[in-house]
Amino acid sequence: MVVCIGESLIDFVPRDGGGEAALPGYQPVAGGCPYNCAVAVSRLGSDVSFAGAISSDFFGDFIAARLEANGVGLSLVHRVDRPTTLAFVKKAADGSARYAFYTNDAADRALSRELLPDLPDGAILQMGSISIIAESEGDAILHLAERERGRRVIAFDPNIRESLVEDERDYRERIERALGSATLLKTSDEDLAWIYPDTPVEEAVAAVLDAGVALVVVTRGAEGSTACTATSRVAVAARAVEVRDTIGAGDSFLAALLVWLDERHATPQAVASLREEEIREALEFASKVAAITCTRVGADPPTRDEVRRFR
Repeated sequence: MVVCIGESLIDFVPRDGGGEAALPGYQPVAGGCPYNCAVAVSRLGSDVSFAGAISSDFFGDFIAARLEANGVGLSLVHRVDRPTTLAFVKKAADGSARYAFYTNDAADRALSRELLPDLPDGAILQMGSISIIAESEGDAILHLAERERGRRVIAFDPNIRESLVEDERDYRERIERALGSATLLKTSDEDLAWIYPDTPVEEAVAAVLDAGVALVVVTRGAEGSTACTATSRVAVAARAVEVRDTIGAGDSFLAALLVWLDERHATPQAVASLREEEIREALEFASKVAAITCTRVGADPPTRDEVRRFR
């Protein structure tokens, strides 16, 4: 089983049309890194619950309904009388995205230590991304991760949104706390460069491993992905597809890794001792899932049957 904890929000994704200088019409889509990850995990066949605070407004109803429709458990969700976080997305010609967030007094930031769930035995915990920034929510999630360190696999995806960072020093300290608790770090090369500025990727990965992370996975978009443990390094090429949208691709990639580990009942110790052929198998699976997601508009991860049919 997997538990995804953190933010849920509404992404306003551009509809077709609208030039570079124009503001296009927008389609509301439920999103957020742990939210997208939870939906993807369920579609790929593992039991999953979402943990966090969701607004009681109609956007929150939409967010919760999509989780339920995708088979994601809601028993760890708290509904609160605060507005839903909103994010407006602007896409570039290459499919990459920029975001404008509206988070003042938002519902997902209402998560506190008092609202933290008791996690099921053996469940993998996934945390990230912008939820780490907020004072109450971020502190609560990091407290949970520190409490559970060594007892279960903990996955962290920083998925950095620099426009939301008001206190960079404080945020960097939170990332250090997250890395100190994580079993698995899944990060883009851009996010890794932000965490370790002016540092070659190999040295940055070594620093993460030295912090106690067992498995570091770095994604490079069309250039593929690399995974490292203390004893192994495996690189896998990206699947060639016609990219329509990159939103949710990283979340789907991480979800696939979590499903692969969940199906093997992985412990933190097992993750640290993965063999190269096992790491390659996990990366190939995750690459397929992310590639399919990129062929669709919005965070729309594939089912397990769709992954099996993908060539």
